[in-house]
Amino acid sequence: MTCAPQPATFRLLDAYVGWDELDVRDIVGFADPDGIRLAFTGDPDGPSRSQLLPWFPDRRLAPGCQSCAWYLIAGTKLLHRDACGWTRVPVRLHEPYSVAARGHRLAVVESNRVMVWRRQGEQLAGVIHLRDARWAALAPGDKVLVARQGSTDLWRFSSDGRPLGVIPTGATGEIIGLRTGPGKTIWLLTEDDGRLRIYRSGPFGTSTLDELTKELPSSTLVSADDDGFCLKENGADGPVKNCYTWEGEPQDASPDPVQYVREGEFVTAMIDSGISRCRWHRVRLTADVPSGTAVQARIVVSEDNQFDETDWQTAPAGSTDFLVDQPPGRFLMLSLRLTGDGTATPVVRRVRLDFPRVTSADLLPPAFREDPAADDFTERFLSLFDASLAEIDRVVERYPALLDPAGVPDRVVPWLAGLLGLSFESGWDAEIRRKLVAEAPELYRRRGTPWALQRAIEIVFGRTPVINELATDRRWAHTGGSGPGLGSVRLFGRSSTRLRIGRSVLGGAPLKAFGDPEKDPLSEHAHRFSVSLPAGSAAEKALRRLVDRQAPAHTVGSVRVGQLGFVIGSKSTVGVDTAFVPLPPPVLGRVRLNRDGVLRPGPRGPRRGVSVGVVSAVGVHTESF
Repeated sequence: MTCAPQPATFRLLDAYVGWDELDVRDIVGFADPDGIRLAFTGDPDGPSRSQLLPWFPDRRLAPGCQSCAWYLIAGTKLLHRDACGWTRVPVRLHEPYSVAARGHRLAVVESNRVMVWRRQGEQLAGVIHLRDARWAALAPGDKVLVARQGSTDLWRFSSDGRPLGVIPTGATGEIIGLRTGPGKTIWLLTEDDGRLRIYRSGPFGTSTLDELTKELPSSTLVSADDDGFCLKENGADGPVKNCYTWEGEPQDASPDPVQYVREGEFVTAMIDSGISRCRWHRVRLTADVPSGTAVQARIVVSEDNQFDETDWQTAPAGSTDFLVDQPPGRFLMLSLRLTGDGTATPVVRRVRLDFPRVTSADLLPPAFREDPAADDFTERFLSLFDASLAEIDRVVERYPALLDPAGVPDRVVPWLAGLLGLSFESGWDAEIRRKLVAEAPELYRRRGTPWALQRAIEIVFGRTPVINELATDRRWAHTGGSGPGLGSVRLFGRSSTRLRIGRSVLGGAPLKAFGDPEKDPLSEHAHRFSVSLPAGSAAEKALRRLVDRQAPAHTVGSVRVGQLGFVIGSKSTVGVDTAFVPLPPPVLGRVRLNRDGVLRPGPRGPRRGVSVGVVSAVGVHTESF
C-alpha cells in the first residue's frame, strides 16, 4: 500500500541497539528494555520506598487474607478492616511496634516479645520472648519469623513460642520490611545509607522490583505518610482511592507522593549515517507520556561534527513524530528532555531515525522537481500521506496479533471480549480477563454443563468449586447412579418423601410445610444445583452473579461460601468448611459450664473443643446445637 519507491534505511536507539549516550543528567534505564525514564529521588536506580509500599507496607499496617482486609496499629489498639469498615480486634497491647498477618493468623511485635493469635485475634496461640524484636512474618507450617533491631538474621519460632533456630541472611543495612511468599520464600527489604535493597531467600541474595512483582502478590496500599495512608478499593463504579488517618478515621485523598526528579536530559553522540550530505528524513519516538509529564526532542545535523547552539531544531511540544528540517549532513545529534511533576515519569522505549529522505515524490515526473524550493515543499507535503499509509500498513500487518489474548495490551482485552459477547466485572484483573477470552470457545461449546460452570469459577476465583446436582438427592426410585433403585422403593413413593398423616412411617419421611404433595415427583429438587467454595475464596454476591450468568436458564442454582470450620449438626461440606479450628469462647446463657467452658480445666490444662490425638469425651468437650 505504501507509495514510496523504496524503503528508507533507519537507525534505532533503544536498550538492544544502544542509546549512544554522550551526556546524561537524572535519566536512568539505558540497559532496561522497558525504556529510559526520570531517576528516582534519593537513590537514582531505585526502587523508591513509595514503589515498594504495596509489598512492604508501613510497619503499622498488614494486609489480611482478602484483598479488602487490613490490620492497623492505632496507638495501643489493633483495628481490622473488612467490607464493613474498621472494627477493633479484642486484644490487649502495651507498646506495639509492627503487625503481620497470614490467613487467619495474626502477630503483633512489641519491644521484647511477639504475640501470635489464631482466628483473627480470637485465640492466643503463644508468646515469643525475644529482645529488641522489630519485625515478624508468618510462614507456612505454623512458623513465625522474627527480625531484631541491629541484626539482619532471622529467628524461627513455632506459633506457641518454641525456638527453631536462626537463619543468616547476609543482608546489609537495617531490615525495614519482612514478608513471606509462595513456595516458602522469604523477602527482605533493607535500608543502607538511604539505599533500598530487596533480598530473596533460596539462598539469600539481592533481587529486583520486577522479580518481586512477579512472585509476590501486591496489596491495595498506594501511599502512606505522616498524616495517614490510602488504599485502592473497589467501588460501585470501579476502583477508588480511599484515605484514612493512622487512627482509622476517613480523610480526604492526599496527593500522590513524589517519587521522581522533575527534570532530566539525555544527549547522544554524533550518529553517523555513512552518507555524505545525507538528507535526514524523520524522527519517531515510542514513548509513554502520562498526564503531568512531557518529552521534548531536539536535533541538529552536521557534515563535519561542527555546529552552533542556534542550529538545533526543536520538535513541536508533545510531538513524538516529526520531519527533520535541517540542511544535509552526515551526522545527527539528538537531545531528549524529560519532565514530570514528581509523581510520574515519561518512559521512552525507542527512537527511530529514518534516512535518507524517501517519499512518494520520487515517483513524480522530473518536471515537478525542477524548483528546489517547490521540491522540498512537495516532499514534505507528501510525507504526511506516506506516514498515514505506513500506519495503515502497520495496522493491517499487526491485526492478527490483536486476536491473541496473551499478547494484546490490557486496554484491548475488553474490545476483544466484545467480539465474543463476553462482559467483565470491574473487580476482575487483566489476567482473569485474558484467561476468559482464551477459553471462551471451549466455554461456549460446553456451556450449560457442570464442567463449564466449574471452569469459569476456577478462572475467576482461582479455586475449584463443589457442584452438587440436587436431583440425585431425591427420594424417588430411579435407574443408574446413587440413591434408591427400582425394586428397593416404590416408584414415586410419595409417603417416603413427605410426611403424610395415616400413610407415612413415623420418622421415615421429612416434614415439609411448603409445596404441593401431588407435584413432588416433578418439582422436588428438579433442575436445581448448589455451588460451594472454601472460606475466603470469593464474595458470595460475586459468586452468585457468575453462577447466574453461566447456569442454564431452566435451572435454579444456590451458592454457598464456607465458614472457618464445620460444626456437627450443621450443614457443612468436606473441602469447603474443613478447617480445624477451636470452638468460639463460651458465653453464659449459650453453653453450660463444666461442659465446654474454660472455667473448668481438664487433666492436661484448659481445652476447648475436640482435639485430634487427644482423649475427648462426648458431652464433656462437645456440645449439641
